[in-house]
Amino acid sequence: MISNYNDTHYKTDTKQNKIDQILNEFFSFTTKEHSFDSSSPWKPPTDIYETTSEIIVKMAIPGTKPQNVHVSFSNDILTVSGYRNDDSPHEKICFYQVEIRYGYFERNFYMPKPVDTNNTKASYTDGFLQIVLPKVQQKSSKSVTIKINF
Repeated sequence: MISNYNDTHYKTDTKQNKIDQILNEFFSFTTKEHSFDSSSPWKPPTDIYETTSEIIVKMAIPGTKPQNVHVSFSNDILTVSGYRNDDSPHEKICFYQVEIRYGYFERNFYMPKPVDTNNTKASYTDGFLQIVLPKVQQKSSKSVTIKINF
């Protein structure tokens, strides 16, 4: 099998990114009292992809009440922020595993292409926020708040 430089370079970059992520998670966990400090925003996992006519942003925020999510767009930056409460009725005496984040979250995404902010749509279904940003030829310089449909 012949491997070209780009394939090898991509695989090396991917492994390095994973190593960097693991080290960052480890050191952020050990430098704080606990890694789930509610004063620092958490970052929900997000997919961003492009179709022929749109840029789609899909964010996993299950358990978040729709009224606690805010979406805005300004200077080519899409900002999604919100808050997820821990509504569990059980008294917590001891944690054996903690992976679900609660509290404030925020993500900022630079849009690589101009989008039509007047026709941007957002929906929240089954724990996923989906934002559809139609592409345009020229940039818009205004700021907008995007209404989420439930």
